[in-house]
Amino acid sequence: MITCMCKAICVTALDLCDDAQAQLERIASSGADMLILRAKDLDVQQYKKLAEQVIELFKGSSTEVVLHSFTDAAIKLGAKSIHLPMGILRALDDETKSHFEKIGASCHSPEEAAEAQALGAAYVTAGHVFETDCKKGLAGRGTDFIRRVCEAVSIPVYGIGGISPDNADKVMMAGAAGVCVMSGYMKGDPCALTEKLRRVMKMRITGSQLRLYAITDPALVSKRGGIASCVEAALKGGATVIQLRDKTCGHDGLVAQANELVPICHRYGVPLIVNDDWQAAVEAGADGVHVGIEDAPVDEIRAAAGGSFIIGATAKTVGQAKAAQAAGADYLGVGAVFPSPTKTSAVRITNEQLNEITASVDIPAVAIGGISLNNITQLKGCGADGFAVVSAVFGTEDIEASTKALKEQCLMITET
Repeated sequence: MITCMCKAICVTALDLCDDAQAQLERIASSGADMLILRAKDLDVQQYKKLAEQVIELFKGSSTEVVLHSFTDAAIKLGAKSIHLPMGILRALDDETKSHFEKIGASCHSPEEAAEAQALGAAYVTAGHVFETDCKKGLAGRGTDFIRRVCEAVSIPVYGIGGISPDNADKVMMAGAAGVCVMSGYMKGDPCALTEKLRRVMKMRITGSQLRLYAITDPALVSKRGGIASCVEAALKGGATVIQLRDKTCGHDGLVAQANELVPICHRYGVPLIVNDDWQAAVEAGADGVHVGIEDAPVDEIRAAAGGSFIIGATAKTVGQAKAAQAAGADYLGVGAVFPSPTKTSAVRITNEQLNEITASVDIPAVAIGGISLNNITQLKGCGADGFAVVSAVFGTEDIEASTKALKEQCLMITET
């Protein structure tokens, strides 16, 4: 599940700044939760001098300053928080540890994270998650790495490495308690960056997560090796959400299928949504539910399922869209935008109506209904954040390739 109270953490690399002093001043008023003062190129005296200046600069700031590596300097300055590489943490004696109220550690495996917790760490940073400018050509460990680290410890895990507002949602989806950003805070406007990160972190699901929303169909997947292999093929092709839709199997059948799909989806950092039956979703540990206009009310689901549960709602009018948002929906499904082979009785809406609906709310919206590779480009400029498909993915002979082709079109439509 996505964590809503995530922290935005600045990790310094002051050599990236045009004017380090001015940038630190901006960071002090940016609203970032924490600044980890990392300066590997300095000796202990140089670091102590820098730390003194930064601590003074951040007096009165809501941003907590955490010193990095230099324990002796931190003790002399009376710092209560320190962040350490594992090598230093392993060598730290209990007397030195007693000077600090909070110790953080940099970890690169679930085993290191568990070790750090056993050694007294109050949190860990885990990375690198994505490829970074400072480690060009070195592939990131990915969001499944974050998930495994989170499963290994009971302390907060903060993702680090190549993270920005464009991909922070994936890190949170993997269970992180927040994100660490280096170059983004060292360049540009740190206030705007924090605001963007906060906006993403407050959302249970974002527009970028909804780009290609693949909905299963029992008749289609049964012909192609079963639901698990079909869903994994769609995920390999780039599906960003999977919805489990099966009107034939009943509650217990949905729970069984969702139990099978949850670990597959989460391995790819993708949410699993169950159609209609929110109780089956909760029981299986799925990420959310999508409900139609005639299904259980959104506000009742929100009250029963909790704050981290994703709720999607169908809307065919501006009034329905506003009502769904007010009731606590996280995203909308709007359509049918084309004649649908799976819902032949669905009422069509025009691109103009779709635009009106998406513009009337602040939550993201997915266009649905008869969308295929042949017609998806007709939806460019319609205001949708993503596109929901059934047969265009699960009705094809090569699900992975079809999904990849659709994903490319989704990105072209929404991001150009």
